Amino acid sequence: MQKKRLSEKAIPILFDVVVWGGFAAFLAATYVAWKTLADRFPGPVNTLLGLFQNFMA
Repeated sequence: MQKKRLSEKAIPILFDVVVWGGFAAFLAATYVAWKTLADRFPGPVNTLLGLFQNFMA
């Protein structure tokens, strides 16, 4: 069995860290944007949530 060099092991791990880290940052930014939107415009946001809940029910 051949030994793998450290860089051959590290590149896939770093790729996963970057991809999942970017996804987590996207989710966090979406949450902050949604909360800001809900604080500024509570009426339309509540209407949208009500429509979504009625659609899912």
